[in-house]
Amino acid sequence: MDPTAFAQPKVTVIALYDYKAQLTDELSFCKHAIITNVTIPENSEGWWRGDYGGKKQHYFPANYVKEIVEPQDNGDDASSDSSLQGQLDLNRATVDLIHNEQNCGLEWILRIVTSTSFTSFDVAVQTKELAMEWLEKIREAAQKACELESQNKEMERSSRVAKEMSNLIVYCSSISFNLERAKQTSIFYEMSSFPENKAEKLICQQETKFFLKYHQVQFSRIYPKGQRIDSSNYNPIQLWNTGSQMVALNYQTGDKPMQLNQAKFRDNGNCGYILKPDFMFRDDFDPFDVNTLVGVDSVTISIRIIGARHLSRSKKGMASPFVEVEVIGAEFDSGIKLKTKTLSDNGFNPRWNDICEFDVANPCFALLRFAVHDEDMFGEPNLIGQATYPVTCLRTGYRSVWLKNAFSEDLELSSLLIHISISNPNDRSNAVSCHRH
Repeated sequence: MDPTAFAQPKVTVIALYDYKAQLTDELSFCKHAIITNVTIPENSEGWWRGDYGGKKQHYFPANYVKEIVEPQDNGDDASSDSSLQGQLDLNRATVDLIHNEQNCGLEWILRIVTSTSFTSFDVAVQTKELAMEWLEKIREAAQKACELESQNKEMERSSRVAKEMSNLIVYCSSISFNLERAKQTSIFYEMSSFPENKAEKLICQQETKFFLKYHQVQFSRIYPKGQRIDSSNYNPIQLWNTGSQMVALNYQTGDKPMQLNQAKFRDNGNCGYILKPDFMFRDDFDPFDVNTLVGVDSVTISIRIIGARHLSRSKKGMASPFVEVEVIGAEFDSGIKLKTKTLSDNGFNPRWNDICEFDVANPCFALLRFAVHDEDMFGEPNLIGQATYPVTCLRTGYRSVWLKNAFSEDLELSSLLIHISISNPNDRSNAVSCHRH
């Protein structure tokens, strides 16, 4: 048998990545470089040997290359015409013409340096005319590659969202608010954001009428001012009453404004939005003037606080509870807070049987809030639980009001037993936020 049949087969590979030699017996090459006469030594552990850049049988990592040619030495001279194929990234590449002093039949060298390679790629040719032709073609290809990259980037920026997809979406354009411009023109798809202090300033500077009219056509978003580094919240009621659709609060804080926010959107089946009442679209409506209410019937709410059960503060012993009841809504309906007597050391089944009454001129804005407190030895109140509901969702009769903690999470077993009567109600047939006892 021919002894050469047992020789380690040699292959040709193309580089998938750039590699810079770490040792003197290693090859350095750029991406797309052609490495010839590759041998795979036994126990190579991922390192092959090959010829590249004038270095013979130096090591390189096998996972940086892939095989492209399997030489077939069958004695046919035609095999010597087999061409090696590869590719070179010419984007932002430079090429220089160098005279080969060693000559060896190849007088001129084209030295190509790409933007991502560690080493140059040299091509030798026989004549200067051929070298100049190659030089011109390579520079032309490099320029086209650079222009193509610029065009692709521009297309990517301008077509980041498919036009067909964009046409399916109705969205608002966010703009910086300008009072004079807003008074002159109203563009329904424009939306502005206000810090709480700027929005409250607009309301207080005789701009309430404008703010209401603005919100009849456009959206606004109110957000906490930057000074609230403790994540506290502002009162959202006044901003809702002047038409703002998105009043943003710090959800991580369990405080009274957040409890009012949770209660406001319990209406309409907890779906996340509620419709404005029709009177807010009248030109003469003023949320601070009761005489501008049209089509709204005032109500009188009478509440008897009968008793409660399972009122306790964790690890605080027996509670001494009392109940505060208030209506929060329009300015002329808010401000009255009624309080039951305090029952010492009875959080298990306290009984009050106290009566309170509220006259509500604008029930569409009003929220009814129960807050149960524990009075400590110093006479200071400490919240046990609360429950807040839209007045328009209340139903008459005996009701068991399930209490929630400061974060509006249900308190197990804790509830109030009350009786509600409403004088001159309109339609109270909607689902209630309170549950029958």
